[in-house]
Amino acid sequence: MRYETYLFGPFKVVRDGIPLTHSASRRASARTLLKWFLLNPGVRIGSAALCRLLWPDHRLTDKPNKLHVTLHHLRHALEPELAARQPSTFIRSTKDGMYWFNFSQCWWIDVVDVERLFTEGTIAESNGNVHAAISAYENLLDYYEKIFLPEDLFDEVFDSFRTVHEVRQRTVQHRLLRLYMQGGMTHKVLPFALSILECDPYSEEASAAIVEVNLRQGNVLAAQLQFADHLRLVQRDLGANSGWVASELWELLRKTG
Repeated sequence: MRYETYLFGPFKVVRDGIPLTHSASRRASARTLLKWFLLNPGVRIGSAALCRLLWPDHRLTDKPNKLHVTLHHLRHALEPELAARQPSTFIRSTKDGMYWFNFSQCWWIDVVDVERLFTEGTIAESNGNVHAAISAYENLLDYYEKIFLPEDLFDEVFDSFRTVHEVRQRTVQHRLLRLYMQGGMTHKVLPFALSILECDPYSEEASAAIVEVNLRQGNVLAAQLQFADHLRLVQRDLGANSGWVASELWELLRKTG
């Protein structure tokens, strides 16, 4: 058996090429539990903590029963062929009520691929391999465009994971922008810098890249306008001066203007 799991874009589990669409997909608590297991490989968690995780706003006396039903649904969703009382290959437990997920070397998960791409890009960048770093970072950003667990945007259970990926996305965007500049790929710099500014209009690095590319192309007016727009935005909204007023870019603008 081989399982493929996608947490970027709509959540999906595929077993041997066939999407799992039965009980676990219909039962919200089973989906949440599976996502938590997949994001916390090897972590053991007690039944009481699982109940708080799945039903944080409910003071129900039947939570242990609800947990039992949820685990049953998840076990049989992942392995429909399980016989009665046959232990799950993946959902393991101890007699004192501790649970964990055993991947059994047959799971592929996109978040693991994201980590691999980030590591590959970081190593390639540190080794000066610009093209390999660009390739890894571009593939990584393809994942981030799909959004991490879009159906759980307001579920606090996954907030910490979402924050990690949001920070990682911004980090990779700025690394990639620098690599485009370093590699002389000006045709990629402008649209990419503008896409960064759509999400973060205060990004000095993106604005600086637009200024520098315009200066390289001899378009001094466009460079001046970009600088002025950025400085005006920062002063208006943040009450601060731009960090590059004393930078080489400002000197270039002053000399060419």
